[in-house]
Formats: sequence, structure tokens, C-alpha cells
Amino acid sequence: MPLNTPSETQTAAVLAGPGDLQLTSRSRPVPAAGEVLVRISTVGICGSDAAYFQGTAAYTVGAPFVMGHEASGTVAETGDGVTGLAPGTAVALEPSLSCGECEQCTSGFDNLCPHSRYLGSAAVNPHRDGALQEYLIVPATHVLPLPEGFSLAEGALLEPMAVALHAARKTPVEGKSVLVVGGGAIGQLTAIAAKTLGASSVTVSDVSARRAGTAVEHGADTALTTAGLKDKLSAGTRFDVVFDASGHPAGVEAALIAARPGTGRVVLVGNLPAGAGLPVKYIATAESWVTSTLRFAGGLTPALAFLHENKLDISWLVEQTIPFRNIVEAFEAPAAGDSPLKVHIQFS
Repeated sequence: MPLNTPSETQTAAVLAGPGDLQLTSRSRPVPAAGEVLVRISTVGICGSDAAYFQGTAAYTVGAPFVMGHEASGTVAETGDGVTGLAPGTAVALEPSLSCGECEQCTSGFDNLCPHSRYLGSAAVNPHRDGALQEYLIVPATHVLPLPEGFSLAEGALLEPMAVALHAARKTPVEGKSVLVVGGGAIGQLTAIAAKTLGASSVTVSDVSARRAGTAVEHGADTALTTAGLKDKLSAGTRFDVVFDASGHPAGVEAALIAARPGTGRVVLVGNLPAGAGLPVKYIATAESWVTSTLRFAGGLTPALAFLHENKLDISWLVEQTIPFRNIVEAFEAPAAGDSPLKVHIQFS
């Protein structure tokens, strides 16, 4: 028996344009065959969401849409043919819908699928609505049941963990000196992943001494402010592997300078603002190996397995939880100091 009808409503946070985020009433959807209706519990706010709100994203918001791709919830209803997902099952949402048939998908690079449609993304037209709404329809293949004892808040952290793990596995880090530029959520998780994968030392730098210090509290070896890193680099310090998780041109420049000449490797993880250039001279003068990452491949299962196998707790990343009804607060600049590492939107 269906739990709802198309006439029933739900509330969605709709972004109509930069700075224009409104709670709007919409019809609650009903799952078709092969689909699942998820009652959203927790959604993490990503830097890309903030960029949409601020109007600095690489993709222009061409029509009102719903953001949010770091999400968890419970199964509310299933469509015909769906088995193994009973109502009430706690799940994380797999945000990427790739075609599964192109060369990239069949080669293990589903994150590079040219037909991919990501939750809460304006990169495609029509835009794909995300999880900042009370209920969301997704294919049954795109929910990951959470193990017993794994909270819904932790489930909403699997997407950023997957991003960081994908980056840390992009080049060998075992036995290497590692620098992570940027101590936000992705930088913190990249540092954890690199250390867990066997890096000999992990240094994290950030404009915020607090953020850099937090990384040391959770496994990194050294914390540096941006000014401190500049001094180290001026004195000749270099690293085997460098990850830029700042998403800022100055951070990328520091990362390229920091790579050991001849053998250094740089992985660009952060999303640079639209129109930002790359200072190629630092690559050329050091013959550095430079690559980048786009989200992650293989879904959320590798991230969940990584956390479970290594008994890692990343719940401390969530430094602020905001009720869904007050969602605009999540995009307001902090009154003082730096912003929280991770903000979660909590649905009642």
C-alpha cells in the first residue's frame, strides 16, 4: 500500500539564484518501478553548495533547483521490483547517476562519465535536484544500507570521505612525506586517508591555525599556518606528495611550489573558482607530476569499508548542526573566526 499520494506535499529548499534560497512546498513524489523514496535525515553542506549560493560556481544556476549531495535517510517506500530495502532501512545516498555503458563507466571511471547526473548539480540541464528536501526519489541501486551502529549523521559523511579516499589513492603515499594544503573537511579527510595508507609524515596547512591544529589532533603529524608554510618553502622544505584541498589559486600555487623537484607529485582536489588559471611555471621548473580528481569512482562502498576496516571515527568533523527550517543560516558567514569544518542540515 503506498505511503503517500501525489497530492501530499513536502518542503524543499529551492535555490532560485545567488543568495535566493527559499523553503517551498512541493508535491511528495511516489516511487516508480526500481525506485526508492527516501525520507531525508541529514544533509552535509559542501563548498560547491556554498558556491552555488554565492554565485561563484563553475556552473550557472539556470533554473530553480534543490542543492545537496551529502545525504542520508531512511527508506520510506519502494517501487515495484525493489527487494531487500524494507521501510525504515537506514541508507546513505549514492549521488552520481552514470550511464554504466560508456567507455569511462566500463573502465572503472564512472566519475568521468559524460552522461553523469549528480545530485544537487547545475552541471546538467535540466539541473538534477538534490537532497535538501524532505523526501527524494532515487534508483534502488543508488542507496547504500548502513551497518548497525553507523549513524545517519555518519552516513552523510561518506560522500566527502569517498572524495578524500579517491584523492589519497590517486598516487602512492606509503612511506612518503605528504602535504595537504587546506584544512577544511576534504583536507582533514585526505590527511586521515594518507596517514592510514602509510604516509611517513603528513603536514596540513591552512589559513586557520585552529583547522591545521585539528588535523594534528586527529592523526596528522604537523600543522602549519599559510604563513608558516610559506616560510618553510622559502627555506627549501619540499614534499614527496602534495594535495591541494583549498580550492583557492593561492593554495594551488603553494602546492605546486611544495612538490619535490624531479619526483614530486601533486593532486588537485579542491574546486577552483570559475576562470582561475594554473601557474604552469612551477610545474615546468620542477618537472612535477600533476593530476586532479573529480569526485570519486566506485560509489560510497569503498569509503564505508575503509572506515570500518580501519576503525576510523570521523563524526568530529561535524561542528554545527542546523535544523532544516533554518537552512539559510548554513550559508551565512560566521560572525567571528573561521567557519565550521562541516555543517549538517538536520531534518526532524
